[in-house]
Amino acid sequence: MLGFGGAPCASATIYHVDVNSGDNSFPGTEEKPFKTINQASKVMEPGDKAIIHEGIYHEQIMGGKSGLPDKPIVYEGTNRDKVILQGSVTVRDWKKVGQVWFMVGLKPITRKNLFVMVDEKYKLKQVEQPHGMPEGSFCLDRDSNYFVRLAGDANPNTDHVVDVYELDLGFNAGDRWGGTAKKYIILRNMTIQKYGAYGVSAAPDQHEQNGHWELANLKCQFSSCGVFSALDDWYIHDCQFLRNAIHGCQIDGCRVRFENNVSNENEYFGHSGYAGAGLLIGPNSWANSCEIKGNTFRDNGYSDGYGAGIYLEGRSEKNTVENNFIYGGTHAGICFYGSSYNKVFNNLLVDIAPKNTWELCAAFVVSHSREGVATQSVGNVIAYNTVYRCASPVALSKPESQIPQDQLNQFLDNVFSYCRRMLPKPSQSVAIFKNNGWFSCPEQYQKPPSNFEETVKNLYESYLISGVGSLDSSPIKGTDPLFENPSRQNFAPSQNSPLLDKATPLDFVKKDIRGISRPQGVAPDIGAYELTQ
Repeated sequence: MLGFGGAPCASATIYHVDVNSGDNSFPGTEEKPFKTINQASKVMEPGDKAIIHEGIYHEQIMGGKSGLPDKPIVYEGTNRDKVILQGSVTVRDWKKVGQVWFMVGLKPITRKNLFVMVDEKYKLKQVEQPHGMPEGSFCLDRDSNYFVRLAGDANPNTDHVVDVYELDLGFNAGDRWGGTAKKYIILRNMTIQKYGAYGVSAAPDQHEQNGHWELANLKCQFSSCGVFSALDDWYIHDCQFLRNAIHGCQIDGCRVRFENNVSNENEYFGHSGYAGAGLLIGPNSWANSCEIKGNTFRDNGYSDGYGAGIYLEGRSEKNTVENNFIYGGTHAGICFYGSSYNKVFNNLLVDIAPKNTWELCAAFVVSHSREGVATQSVGNVIAYNTVYRCASPVALSKPESQIPQDQLNQFLDNVFSYCRRMLPKPSQSVAIFKNNGWFSCPEQYQKPPSNFEETVKNLYESYLISGVGSLDSSPIKGTDPLFENPSRQNFAPSQNSPLLDKATPLDFVKKDIRGISRPQGVAPDIGAYELTQ
C-alpha cells in the first residue's frame, strides 16, 4: 500500500544501480547501471525510480531533489536483506604491534560518532591514546589510524568480525551536514546499517520542508538510531528496527503513520545516556496527531536503564497508540513524559521490566517531560489494554502543579494481571481509574524490591493477595482473569472470564486488538481482546 502517489507515470525514468558491475560514467540503464546510489540521486526527477541491485553500498545519500504528491522519487532495493547500505567497513587485515592491532587509511566523517563493533554484539570503549590500552578498547589517533585491543587479546583478523565506523548517515533529508531538504521520497526493500549517527535522518526543525517520506520494508539496525526524525506525513510500515544504540525510530512531526513494524532490542550496546526506546514521539509540540498501530516492540532499553517500548516525550500530543504488542524491556511499556491528550487502547503489555528495580518501572508511566521545561502529562486516555506479569501496573509521578479535574489522565477498562507490586499514589491527583480489572495484584502499595530475590518474593505474594486498594473507584477484582491460554500468548478471555461484558463503551474503540468488532455481547469486554461469540 502506498502512502502517497500511485503507479509511476508514463514519462518516469527507471534507473539501475549495481555496486558490483556498475560505473558512474554509465547511463544508469539495466545493461549499464550506475555504481552508486548517490549518482542516481543527482539525476532523478519527480516520478523517477532507482532500482538498487544486490551488494554493499558504502555511501551517504545527502542530496537529490524532491518528488511531487503524484510523482514521488523512489529508491527501491531488489532484495531487502541483500541490498545493504552500510556506514562502517569490516576490517580483516589489522597489523599487530605489541598488544594492540592497528589499521591505517580509514577516513571517518566525524570523530563524534566513532565506534568499533565486534561480532555485531559489542562496541569497544574509546580511549585517548594507543599506549597501555585495556582489553575491549579502541583508539583513533590524530592521523586517523585505528588501534584496537579485543577482550582476551583475541586476534581481530581470525577470531572475530570487527566493523569500524566511517560514515554518519544513510539517507539524509534536510539542509544540514551538506544535505538538501526533500519531500515525497520513498525508500523500499533495503537494509540500512552501522551508521555512526542515523540510518535515515531529517532535521526536526525542518518538519515541513522534509515531509511526506514513505519507508517500506526496511531493516534499520546497528546505527545510533534507525530513524531520526520522522517528520510531517511520513508513513513508516512493515519495517524492522533492530539493535540500534539508542532508539529504533524517533518521530518529531505530525500525522506520521507508524504501522506493522517490528522494533526490538534497541539501546542494545549498553546504557546510551538517553532513554532508549523502540519508538520515541516528541519532544516538540509539532509531534502530534500520529498513528502508532499494529507494531511489535520487544526488549527495548538497557536492562537496568531508563527506556521503554513506546516513549511519548515533551509537548507531543493527540497521538493514537493502538493494537501494539509490547514485550519485556527496561522500565516501561508505554510512558508519558510530558505528552498529553493521547489515546492509548487495545495494546498488550507483557513482562515489562522483569529485573529493573527503579521506582518508575511499570506497564504505564505518567510523569513530566525530561527534556526542557517540566511539562506535565494531562488528558491522556488509557483504555482497553491488557497487562500481564509486569513490574507494576502503573507508576505516577507527583505533578509539578495541581492538575484540573477535567484534565486528569484516565485509566478505563484495562485488565492488570499478576503484576509484582503496587507503587505509591502521589499526594496530588494525576489520574482517574475506573472499571479496571485487577487480578492477583498486591493489595498494598510496595516499595520497589532491592534485589532479584525480593522481586521473586513479591511475585509469589502477588498470587496470594488480590485487590488494588483505593486506587480504582470501581475495580473488578479477582485472582484469575481466565485468559484463554497465556502460556501460548493467547490473552483473549475464555468463556467463563470475569472480563466479559464488563467494559464501558467508548466511541473511539470499535474493534479489539485483532480487528474483531466490539461488542460481541451486551457490552464490550475489559482489556485488549473481545471474546467471539
